[in-house]
Amino acid sequence: MTMAQNQDDTIRMPNVTPARLNGRVDALDGNRLHGWIWDEARPEERLTVRLLRDGAPVQEATADQSRIDLRRNGIGDGKHAFAMELDDAVAAARDHLTIIGVSPSTGAELELRLPPPAELAAEAAIAVPLARFFDRVEALIALNRRTQIAQKELGEKLDQIALRLNEDRAPARDAEVEAAREDHISRRLAELDIFQLRFDATLAGFDDRLVTIRKEARAPLRQVTVILGFLSGLAALLSFVTLAVTLVDR
Repeated sequence: MTMAQNQDDTIRMPNVTPARLNGRVDALDGNRLHGWIWDEARPEERLTVRLLRDGAPVQEATADQSRIDLRRNGIGDGKHAFAMELDDAVAAARDHLTIIGVSPSTGAELELRLPPPAELAAEAAIAVPLARFFDRVEALIALNRRTQIAQKELGEKLDQIALRLNEDRAPARDAEVEAAREDHISRRLAELDIFQLRFDATLAGFDDRLVTIRKEARAPLRQVTVILGFLSGLAALLSFVTLAVTLVDR
C-alpha cells in the first residue's frame, strides 16, 4: 500500500473502501466442506478460505467456483463458492474446526460458522419447494416479456388501422368495423399497461422483501421460518398475476 507525504511532513493514508465480507458454510457433507464468501465492496475479487483445527492451519481454498443460485441471488457473478475435501481425521473433528474467509487485497477476515446437523436438516426441508418457487417466478418473468411483445404488436396493428381509416377508402360499414377493432385494441392496450404496472410492482416488492429477509433473519432456523411465511403471502400475489395474464390473453 502506497502512502503519500504532505508538505508539512504528515503522512496521509490513501482512501481505501472498507471490506464488506459476507458468506457462509453450507454444510460438511461427509468429508466435503463447501460454502461461499465474497466482498460486497469488491465483487470481482476471489477470497481465500482457510480451515483451522484447534487454531492450527490445515488447508485452504479459493472461493472462485461458479454457482447458479449465487448469481440468481445477487452474489456478484456467482463465482464465489468454495469446496474442500477433508481427511477423515479432520472431518471427524467437527467441533474443533474454524473456517475463516480472507480478503487478499485488504486482509479483512470473516469467520464462517459451521451449521449443526439439525439446522441443515431444517434448511433441506425447504430447499426443494423454494427452488420450485423461484422457477415459477422466472416463468412469470418470461410471461411478462411475452406480454410486452404482444403489447407492441397490438400497438402496430392500431397504427395500421388508423392509417387505413385516414385513407378513407373503405365503405362506411367497413369503417365502423375498423373503428370497433380500434376500440377493442385500445382497451386491450390499456389492460396490458395496468397489468405491466402491477407485475413490475410485484417483482419490485419481491426483491425488496428478499433483501429484508437477508438482513433480518441472521439465525438460519429463524430464516427458515421467515422464508416460509413470506412464501405463503407471496403465493397469493403470484396467483393474482397468473389470473391477470390469463384474462389479458383472452
